[in-house]
Amino acid sequence: MVQADSASASLPRTWRVQWLADSLGIQFTSLTSTPPCSSDTALADSIAPPRTSADSASSQYTAYLCASGGGPTAAAHYLVDLHGAGHGKLRVVALDPNDSTQVIESNEVSYNGGIDGDYAPAILSASRSHVGSALRIAAVGVGLDHAPLVQIASPDTSWCLPLSISDRTATSLTATAQVAADLSAFVLRVGSASSGNVAVAPLDADTVTALAVQPACVDEMKEINPVTHEQIQPKDFAFVASRDSFHVFYIRHDMNLSTDATEKIIGHKRSADLYSWFPTENTMTAISARTGTSLWDNFHVWAPTIIRKSNGDPTYYMLYTGVQDTTIGGHHLDIQRIGVATSTDLNVWTQDTTWCYSPDHVSGNWAERDSNTYSGQQFRDPFVMPAPDSAGTYLMFFVAGSHDRKPRMVAGVARSHGDLRVWQDLYPLWETDSLHSGAGVVESPHAFPDPGGRWSLYYTGYNFGSPNDSAFVSFEQDVNTHSSPIDADTTQWSVPDTLYKALGGDQTLQFWHASEYLNWAPGYEYLGAYDDDQHSIDIGQMSWHDSHTYVLTDSCPPAVALGVGGASRLPFALKLLGQRPSRAPVAFAVETPAKTAMRLAIYDVLGRRVRTLLDEQMAPGERQVQWDGRGAHREPIGPGVYFARLTSTLGQRVARVVLLR
Repeated sequence: MVQADSASASLPRTWRVQWLADSLGIQFTSLTSTPPCSSDTALADSIAPPRTSADSASSQYTAYLCASGGGPTAAAHYLVDLHGAGHGKLRVVALDPNDSTQVIESNEVSYNGGIDGDYAPAILSASRSHVGSALRIAAVGVGLDHAPLVQIASPDTSWCLPLSISDRTATSLTATAQVAADLSAFVLRVGSASSGNVAVAPLDADTVTALAVQPACVDEMKEINPVTHEQIQPKDFAFVASRDSFHVFYIRHDMNLSTDATEKIIGHKRSADLYSWFPTENTMTAISARTGTSLWDNFHVWAPTIIRKSNGDPTYYMLYTGVQDTTIGGHHLDIQRIGVATSTDLNVWTQDTTWCYSPDHVSGNWAERDSNTYSGQQFRDPFVMPAPDSAGTYLMFFVAGSHDRKPRMVAGVARSHGDLRVWQDLYPLWETDSLHSGAGVVESPHAFPDPGGRWSLYYTGYNFGSPNDSAFVSFEQDVNTHSSPIDADTTQWSVPDTLYKALGGDQTLQFWHASEYLNWAPGYEYLGAYDDDQHSIDIGQMSWHDSHTYVLTDSCPPAVALGVGGASRLPFALKLLGQRPSRAPVAFAVETPAKTAMRLAIYDVLGRRVRTLLDEQMAPGERQVQWDGRGAHREPIGPGVYFARLTSTLGQRVARVVLLR
């Protein structure tokens, strides 16, 4: 019997029965002589097995009780089936109905002499906040003070992240972590991994990200030191969009130093808009070349590529090139290999102690493995992406010295089945070698599809002794019969051409090298590269003319001419009004400093236009526009993430909308 004490008028609506027994165990049953719901005492109408992965992990069954009248009751009755020779004990715990931060407990019931030992931890409630990268978890329960395991995880535990405990008692727990990614639905796990006694509580997915509006004004990223006037050339880099910032990670080449003395760190800057970068002076350090003759990255660190796993794991994996300065067989060598560093906040990275991919892992005989030769030392520039042909697997593009065409280089591709540290070599991509592109040295490959489904392979190439290197691109020839970024048939690819020529002779592209692609949202795609004329990373927004053709814009919109009566102080802006996440109707504020044609449309996450809200000439000023949460034919649409895109002659703006039911 569970009964409210004299100070309470009724039982809480929910409570937890905890029990501890020997190996014979106990079982709850709904079999009673009195029909449920016909008595003043609540009786078990039914008992359900674990319904969720969290229930299963904590061995939680649910008893549904009811009493006559349907209102609160002061007593409840359980029937427990015991083995005659078994021993155990039981108690009931619940949240205090008057203070949900406090726990109330019953007296303990023992049978057949009871049993020693502690009850397993139990979580009665859990909450979370995620502001920027700061994740805070709060839990109320019992047995929380002696649990060695405190972590968040996916419901199926395919990923787990330990938490740092900031405060805890027997009935409360507060823990934190730095997580830069948006989290899908996850669970809190508290207990002991060794004993298997783990309490589990579900927690909701992130619905609001601080990176909600992306201005169209993009230009370049430079590293500046006004004190020392260092000339820093950012080189091969990676884009990352976290929940509150854009990030760029890059090789930091100090032009005042010798080649051997620089490229020792991967620099890191972040931005809210791809225009203003922090820190404004110098850089943050992501990873660095480590001291120690035996370490695989003791000389240089190059060419980062960053990815998260598709299972929602908040860990970021940076695959990069480590160069080891070493002596083998009396020969002084600079050996290049590919390895991994990991981070959850994009600020603090842990570098693996050993590499994960080298020429020795390459099957067949296409890559040079003899480290005594120049070709055998060339193995670098990874680019990792989800494999489009197999969910949960990943492709890595890289470059290596060619065995048959020494000392020329060629791009290759490998596949990982989810680990990101174990890679299986597939084959070389011969369309990148000198017979097709005319470039003996190949670097920095990456691939992405256009809106028409055609894959493009980008890379940088040059010849030995040449002072100039160029960004190249090769396109698939026929996307109707076959579409793959790793098609090994060279006849399926166009003849490689320079990016400069492919985009119509844009003069600025002559100085572009090691390009990278960022797809932030529908209608917001970017191509960047390091520029050795401006000593910067240039970033251009891709504007698609059709499904296969685009142009780049890399500067802010021109200033608006002043009208009669002086300058307008209004910006060109799109603002999401009201609460976030939003329920229909969703309100936007549109601002323009000059008369111009405006179009405001809603798109889904696949880039499909859902509804056009505004398409007309708009006078200078501010205007509010509402979306009723319906499609073009006024049909209801489901909850989820949508993008509002405002376009005009002044540029583009986009707002991310999380629409609730």
